[in-house]
Amino acid sequence: MKILFLGTGAGWPLPRLGCQCEICQSKDPLDTRLRPSVLVNDKILIDAPPDIYHQLKAFCKNPSNISHLILTHAHPDHILGFYDLTHLYNRSEKQLKLITTREVLNGLQQTYRYPLHPFKPEIVSPKELIQIDNLKMTLAPVPHNSSSCYAVKMKGDKIFIYIPDIKRLPKNDRKQFSGVHLLALDGSSLGTKGQTRTHESIEEGIRLAKELKPKFCYFTHIGHITGTHKELEKFVQKQGGRNFHIAYDGLELTL
Repeated sequence: MKILFLGTGAGWPLPRLGCQCEICQSKDPLDTRLRPSVLVNDKILIDAPPDIYHQLKAFCKNPSNISHLILTHAHPDHILGFYDLTHLYNRSEKQLKLITTREVLNGLQQTYRYPLHPFKPEIVSPKELIQIDNLKMTLAPVPHNSSSCYAVKMKGDKIFIYIPDIKRLPKNDRKQFSGVHLLALDGSSLGTKGQTRTHESIEEGIRLAKELKPKFCYFTHIGHITGTHKELEKFVQKQGGRNFHIAYDGLELTL
């Protein structure tokens, strides 16, 4: 399984317009972050952030290979690029699949009031097992705000779980997320400073991941009040261990 992090920022990109903080003034290209999305096996896209056109142009060799779009939830930073995806050229005539829950599709259609063509919605129930090529996938609800974000769990030879937005993970639900090869978690804030009521912090994510024991844990959805990539990488390695990392735009991992 190939995992390409197209975007690793939070609701607003980094650097922020007009900001003079250390992150926004950084010359390190790893501190430039667009809104969160992931491409799996060159063809399965998770989320459609406002920056998706620029992400695919920069990091994807052939966007025409995209065959599936999975939406985790209907917040603006995850769906506002859907319009650009309706114009994928030089692809096969096979209809593209939009996989999500009824709740998320309703949220998308409240924002995007045009026909979904060339995407054909495939409505799945939470935790329903579906097959995409050689991957088995489920969407599992995790607390985020008044509605859920859906964690994407993909199982091939290895297991990948993607949770870009989460406030907490109830203890009764943790078994299904345990012992995976790659866990990608919400990194909206470092600690309580700058933390919102709908997101866990990186500090909380480290404690959670230590309990879940993934082989590798990467933080994404990196917010403004966190630190530079270099600082954050040192922090998570010190607090979590050598298997903890900070994702960045364009990072490609093979499981």
